Amino acid sequence: MGSFISLTIFAGLGVGVARVLTSLYAVQLNATELQLGLISAAQSIGILVMALPIGVLVKRLGSLKVFSLGSLMGAVVYGLTPLHANAWYLMICTALVSFVLPMRFVSINTVFLSKLRQLGPTRAGWFRGSHMMGFFLIAPALTVLLIEHFGYSVSFYWVASLFISALIFAPLCFQHKHSVEGQGSFQWKDVIAPLYLLKTHIPLRMVCLLELLSSIANNYFGFFIVVIAIQRFALSEPTAVMLLTTQGLVFVGSLFSMGSLAEWLGYYKFYLIGLSLIGSGLLLLALSSISFWLWPASLMLGLGLGMLHIANFMSFAKVGEQTEMAKVSPILALVGPIGGLLGGFLGAAFGASIGLQNLFLPIGLAFLALILWLFKDQVFQQFLQQKPEQHVVEGQQS
Repeated sequence: MGSFISLTIFAGLGVGVARVLTSLYAVQLNATELQLGLISAAQSIGILVMALPIGVLVKRLGSLKVFSLGSLMGAVVYGLTPLHANAWYLMICTALVSFVLPMRFVSINTVFLSKLRQLGPTRAGWFRGSHMMGFFLIAPALTVLLIEHFGYSVSFYWVASLFISALIFAPLCFQHKHSVEGQGSFQWKDVIAPLYLLKTHIPLRMVCLLELLSSIANNYFGFFIVVIAIQRFALSEPTAVMLLTTQGLVFVGSLFSMGSLAEWLGYYKFYLIGLSLIGSGLLLLALSSISFWLWPASLMLGLGLGMLHIANFMSFAKVGEQTEMAKVSPILALVGPIGGLLGGFLGAAFGASIGLQNLFLPIGLAFLALILWLFKDQVFQQFLQQKPEQHVVEGQQS
């Protein structure tokens, strides 16, 4: 477990530094709202294409080989990023690296989801928490430190070294017993099999919708809050990045500490509280006219997202036990990037006309509307109340 947490911290740290560095570098290059939105969306475009095929690849080659190859390829692309100081070139490099990122996190998702029931519900947030510890908590401060001491170009080389550093822990986590070796040729039906599961499993569709919206909120905040804080509220780069650190601190803390509370309250109530916090935090971000209100809004958003991620992981694990974990893991890897892509396109399409800050408003209203939907969704409520013995039996019957 220690090596697994170390691996996810390093994996999240590399991606987190790259995201903050890309955002600040785009501002440094005087990128327009259109370019900023496209760069944000480019972080997800390749993941959409590769998430399902990588799921089959993990099943056939094993997690260790796929993760290692993805880390090496990602390091190469980030090493090439600073060679040309242009916003469009930055967008191309960002898109290229998005094609190899699924090789890393689909491998990790598969291992963690298969072990989640054994680890227990109180540790449901440990995987995402350790990932976000690197992604949100350490990465923003480290990025500012790297830029101040080395500049933007050398900082991208540090990102490449972080991708390679994750390989130190990979052999300890992806042992042979965790790898699922497949036989036969690579077939298209194996790639799209998870989509059929999404079509037939009603609770899975609801969990995916929750994951999609949380990803939109998380990615939009993560990329654009720095830009908004600098351009709209005239905050310095270190202060603007501290908003990410604040949200990340609460996010990570909730992921590590609130699993027991989810079991005690029940996941239905846990979902409702988390959605309320996210919706309220986003509305406060949209309506803030002074920088002070950005801080409590970031706290609310981090806490709500942490609660939602714990509940979603347990729900994905339930569906995996009920069906097949190798199919659920690619779906989890696919839904989040779709949200990231939509968040980027929101900024690109409406950032100039409506304003980047104002776009927090419709995202927040969507979360509040989802609360009303949960009140009416009896099928999802029953799914959340199922015990492990119940859904294993139902999975066998189906």
